[in-house]
Amino acid sequence: MKTIFLALVAASSSALAARPYQTAGVAAQHPLGSAAAKEMLDAGGNAVDAIVAGAFTMAVVGPYHSGLGGGGFAIIHLVASKDGKTPAQDLAFDFREVAPLKATREMYLVDGKLVPEKATDGVLSIAVPGAVKGYLELHAKYGKLPRAKVLAPAIKAAKEGFLVTPKYRDLAVNREACLKADPEASRIFLRDGSAPALGTKITQPELAATLSALAKSGDAPFYTGKIGKQIAATVTAGGGLLSEEDLAKYKTTWRAPLIGAYRGHRIVTMPPPSAGGLAMLETFGLIEAKGVKGPASREIDALHVFIEALRISYADRSRVMGDPAFVEVPVASLLNQQSLAAAASRIDLTKATRSTTFLAPGAADVGKKNTTHLSVIDKDGNAVALTTTINYYFGSCVVAKGTGVLLNDEMDDFAAQPGVPNTFQLVMGEANAIAPGKIPVSSMTPTLVFMKDRPSDVMLAVGSPGGSTIPTTVMQVVSNVIDLELDVVRAVGRGRLHHQWLPDEVWVDPDGMDPATQKALEARGHTFKRLKGWGDAEAVMVDPVTGLRTAASDPRNEGQPNGSD
Repeated sequence: MKTIFLALVAASSSALAARPYQTAGVAAQHPLGSAAAKEMLDAGGNAVDAIVAGAFTMAVVGPYHSGLGGGGFAIIHLVASKDGKTPAQDLAFDFREVAPLKATREMYLVDGKLVPEKATDGVLSIAVPGAVKGYLELHAKYGKLPRAKVLAPAIKAAKEGFLVTPKYRDLAVNREACLKADPEASRIFLRDGSAPALGTKITQPELAATLSALAKSGDAPFYTGKIGKQIAATVTAGGGLLSEEDLAKYKTTWRAPLIGAYRGHRIVTMPPPSAGGLAMLETFGLIEAKGVKGPASREIDALHVFIEALRISYADRSRVMGDPAFVEVPVASLLNQQSLAAAASRIDLTKATRSTTFLAPGAADVGKKNTTHLSVIDKDGNAVALTTTINYYFGSCVVAKGTGVLLNDEMDDFAAQPGVPNTFQLVMGEANAIAPGKIPVSSMTPTLVFMKDRPSDVMLAVGSPGGSTIPTTVMQVVSNVIDLELDVVRAVGRGRLHHQWLPDEVWVDPDGMDPATQKALEARGHTFKRLKGWGDAEAVMVDPVTGLRTAASDPRNEGQPNGSD
């Protein structure tokens, strides 16, 4: 989430610059995103105004991880009205992309074999986008400021441009061939067919015009009007499936949030089709049932149980997770105390379980991860954690001609061939097979954690990008805050580990584990892989005593926290 200055400073500076704010805190992956959110708060807006302004701005300045052609999830806490007539509310909002009506279960198979790039590159990878309807509906329901005011920072960023940072360049290099294949994407995001140099200004006048139309008329131009027709025309001309009918029929979904607890703190997170919230509550439940400390402690038994609990929860994800409109996801049975106790009893403290004992394995390649997250807590205690994505770096690499809208490649989040890993190495089953109008399973885990002694007051708003590592990133930030009582800056910046059932290995970031601890866990049968690429958590925390808000952007990236005094 961004600001128009050349963010070529050391990555750690953004998190280390965090400070307490008197009234409100914002955390986003780019300075312009957090600046847009802060602008709304300073203008008298609430957390919803701020999050929507930040999300629209990120769609402009973060094309490698978000855009108007994507979708996502939000968890919202609204405080009770001062007159007592409206009680406090916890809400889960699903504006995730859906499969086009012409999508088929075997659309990525050729002669019975999966062709993975068809699900990640080009027009066949595009699902029906939900971001525009989601952002505008959220704002219309719960925002305070005029729509034009909230979209103004994004329009300005599109007109005036933003500067290419190291992250932008690295990811553009990664997707150079894909971007070159689409004339519009190449013209906008590359220079002479190559990733632009650091400091290059990226302006997007067509996107500015699209945003101006949304500011004036709401989502109608995008879903039933001129912009939608241009999107559908671009996709169908290239042989894709997304149609005007798909756009016209798209609907968001307000869901009952998934509510659990950890160490006495109430947790509100995203239900299915998010797999992240369920994985987090199941993992925390197994840790508590086993009677060990949390992963933040770095004790050998605690880390061993954490890894084993992740193995169980991610295997359950593969087995049962899907769109609840199409399959029954047994959330209650996985999270009840009897089930958790039974599963915890099977964790052997002396040795690792082999993942192949759960289900047949599939081959896996190194995955790529990108998404973005924003967290806001305003002066009244309203809070929003919003995670949004176009899936892979620069999505499908397809820009709808004349609109500036970069489209997602979200079809890769389905089990294109059940039992075979997707881009994020995740192996999914029949429950997540492709079907028309179906929502693909997601790892996105926007989460709110509440005060232990004041369960109606938000203590922490947190989320992260990172593909399959999103749930484990959120879990470890929460554990760092609750188990070690770390401030949010250190909680977000601390080293991490990850296990997702398959491949059967523990991923560790460069600062995630000391050699002696790793050796002790290897003696129990765990296999380790050191990885540099991790999603960057974005969090805002309220001090239980002073009420001050501290925002933290992960030092692994280029974000910059912000706030109001």
